[in-house]
Amino acid sequence: MSRVTAAAAVAGTLGVACINPGVFREVPMLGELATAAASFTDAAGAGEGSGGGGKPGKGDPGTDGEDEPDGANGDGGPGIPAAYRALYKRAAEDSCVDWQVLAAIGYVESRHGANTGPSSAGALGPMQFMPATWRSYGRDGDGDGRKDVHDPADAIPAAAGYLCAHGAATDLRGALWHYNHSQRYVADVLAVADRLR
Repeated sequence: MSRVTAAAAVAGTLGVACINPGVFREVPMLGELATAAASFTDAAGAGEGSGGGGKPGKGDPGTDGEDEPDGANGDGGPGIPAAYRALYKRAAEDSCVDWQVLAAIGYVESRHGANTGPSSAGALGPMQFMPATWRSYGRDGDGDGRKDVHDPADAIPAAAGYLCAHGAATDLRGALWHYNHSQRYVADVLAVADRLR
């Protein structure tokens, strides 16, 4: 394959990913391109500092597209995996946030563990922690003696702890913004949480 053909293929993939980044989330390498493209388009228009002014497309978090926040795909498929739902609820019991907020983060960040990274920014695991943040906020949620960013039993309570440490009890929007510095992200998570209630 020539360089021109390869460049055209990558450009086409990025173009589709910009329109609907969820298209390639099941294909690891293309999923990373989609993540990068989505990050670029968020920064360029509908992301942080723009007040979330971009119109979400079909399948985007917080919309009525085919990809539902409880994990269903619109055809009656399964919802949030039972193990994840139990972990979201258990973590919420010991924190200042509702389980629906944790589930919304899990959905927006990784579709409940379906895409655990690394993201284009280097975030890892089902709740997408940056390594430095994980070193400060990681938890051994299942008591196995390890703090594993890829283990939802550790990552979900760590996310709850991070939110509470950043004031979620009195300012959930502010805590979510600390989690991911994008007003669009905050709006997406809150919309998904509302749909789960």
